[in-house]
Amino acid sequence: MSESVSVSPPDAFQGRIEPTRVSPLYQAGLGVVALAMVLLPLLYLALIAAMGWLVWWHLKHDGEVFEHVRGRGYLLAALLYFGPAVAGGIFVLFLIKPLFSRKTKEPKPFVLKPEDQPVLFAFVRKICEQVGAPVPREIRMDSQVNASAGFRRGWLSFFGRDLVLVIGTPLVAGMTMRQLAGVLAHEFGHFAQGAGMRFSYVIRSVNGWFARVVFERDSWDDRLDAWAQSEDWWLKVVFMLAKGGVWLGRRVLWCLMHAGHAISCFMSRQMEFDADSYEAKVAGSAEFGATSRRLRELGVAHAMAMNDAHQTFQTRELPDDLNALVLWRERSMPADLRQNLEKTAQESKTAWNDTHPADVDRVKAAEALAAPGVFHLEEPAAGLFRDFDALSRAVTRHMYEHEMELPMNKLSLRDSARMMQDRAASDDSGKALERFFGENFHFLRVSPIEWPLPSPVSLPTPAMPTPAAAIMPGIDTAEYQRLLAKYAQTDESLLKQTVGKDLLDAEFSLTEPQAFQLSSSNKSAAEASLTATRQRLRDLAGSMEAYEATVNERMRAGLDRWRADHPQPEDQERLDRLLNAQRSLARLVPDLLQTIRSRQSLELLFANINNHRDGTIFDRQARSISKRIELAANHCVTALSAVPHPYLDGHPPVSGVLHLPDAEAHPFAKAIQLATVCTDALIPLLVRVMGDLAALALDEKESAVAAPAV
Repeated sequence: MSESVSVSPPDAFQGRIEPTRVSPLYQAGLGVVALAMVLLPLLYLALIAAMGWLVWWHLKHDGEVFEHVRGRGYLLAALLYFGPAVAGGIFVLFLIKPLFSRKTKEPKPFVLKPEDQPVLFAFVRKICEQVGAPVPREIRMDSQVNASAGFRRGWLSFFGRDLVLVIGTPLVAGMTMRQLAGVLAHEFGHFAQGAGMRFSYVIRSVNGWFARVVFERDSWDDRLDAWAQSEDWWLKVVFMLAKGGVWLGRRVLWCLMHAGHAISCFMSRQMEFDADSYEAKVAGSAEFGATSRRLRELGVAHAMAMNDAHQTFQTRELPDDLNALVLWRERSMPADLRQNLEKTAQESKTAWNDTHPADVDRVKAAEALAAPGVFHLEEPAAGLFRDFDALSRAVTRHMYEHEMELPMNKLSLRDSARMMQDRAASDDSGKALERFFGENFHFLRVSPIEWPLPSPVSLPTPAMPTPAAAIMPGIDTAEYQRLLAKYAQTDESLLKQTVGKDLLDAEFSLTEPQAFQLSSSNKSAAEASLTATRQRLRDLAGSMEAYEATVNERMRAGLDRWRADHPQPEDQERLDRLLNAQRSLARLVPDLLQTIRSRQSLELLFANINNHRDGTIFDRQARSISKRIELAANHCVTALSAVPHPYLDGHPPVSGVLHLPDAEAHPFAKAIQLATVCTDALIPLLVRVMGDLAALALDEKESAVAAPAV
């Protein structure tokens, strides 16, 4: 990715830009918004003081409740007197607690040294001079499709010029120097006006703090939940009152958070327009739209690359250079996807509660400036760095270790070039799958391909590009497509009903059983619904078997021809590996579906743990669901322990490369990870194997399967 350039980038700036002037009214508006944001925490403190005063007033004036009771009435009086005081005290404690809670520890940053990257540091210094912003004291790299500039030490740097710049390596990998210069000018544009950058920091910090105190949970919340499940009814009442108070307090904070968001949205959008003007003046108005488009495309490519990495993570492998994978995904992005991204951007509109304007509005505003720009180098931005490829690999590993906190001693980093080849082969197998089956494929209905053939099969080979499965004498393809859609929909119903039944077995009350496709919250009715749904699946399967048998016969006939046409031992071995993997994986589909349903039940169970009244019943049901996952997953692992992986070097056993949880992991976390590994690794593997077999059955000479396994 690294390129040499004919002109030193720091020397390529031509002229100086005019600073963007902001009106006194704009500055005053920022000040008013910042003041309003400061007032919101003051309202929060006032709420704490008011509740504390109410507790004190109650203790001082309501002691007379004991003067009018006798005998057992003292217990009720004590509850009425001390109950609100304890509940109110806990409420105040939970309101005060966020003031002293620490932010989640940020991962160790990847910091660049000026002596290692002199061109980059000089380049950044030139941009700061153009914009009129402080030169950052530190430059960091991360793996996000973004760049940012901010106070290096937070509030400690508020009154100084102590900035930090963070550059995402995907930007460097996928942008020109001109585009990157514009992006960095935008970030420093936020700091071009000293007062503006400090007002904006106050606004963002207050909004961020409110979001944290509203949604963040800690061990105190867990303790309160445990206390509220006390077997002593009077303690249960007190702590349930406290929970209600905490909930109400957080709702108040939620309202303050949204009020702050609403107050700051307009000014936030104006600050973005202000920063955009610096981008246009540095890189040129004509380049602004191209940079915006590039950011969108790199963002989608980054998501695709992360999905690729997730797939390989399930087999204990990760790409050694994530940015190379991002760039490859962007370069191989289908034209229709690019068109859809552009169409979505053109149709987007800015809403009143958006912190950033819509791209179409930003592009129009930048183009209206008609700025020629002062920097026009179109060389790859990677040329700003010494050996960007090595740096990119280092940043990738840093992300795995420090941001994602992955156990690197249990994983292997795989050459990204070979991984790209493997992912390209996977994409090709998906295309072959579509050419063979058309729209009539779903992993739910994959059956094992028995081999060798019991007798020669002589079905005619269809002319391409018609899907092979579409040419079936006497078979209604459209009817099968309808049945397949109905089958998938019914299986989804079974999943929802299973989750609903699991929640009922945990003694949850379903206020909306219809959301789980249950007619009521009655356990017997739920079981009856499950029985009926399973029967519908069996009936649908019976209606689909004739078509599927014919399709399977066609595939077997094609494979039989391919085997005869490719007598080389390595080709025969490749086909045997694919068939062995297909048969083994197809037989495990019921177990995989069990893990999918049970994982969703377990995740939803824990998502609602705060609404449960009995910890014993909850724990019993959670263990029951975890046991279902463990049994299904262990069956998969055992069944695949002797099945060679059809794609990995050396062809290790499929189960041997799965990223299974540690034995000492918590049982519930272990169950969820087991389910995740089985579904996220084995289902895509089954689909890919089916695609590669389809390619062989069609005898596509350029099939990715024909290449050596990597």
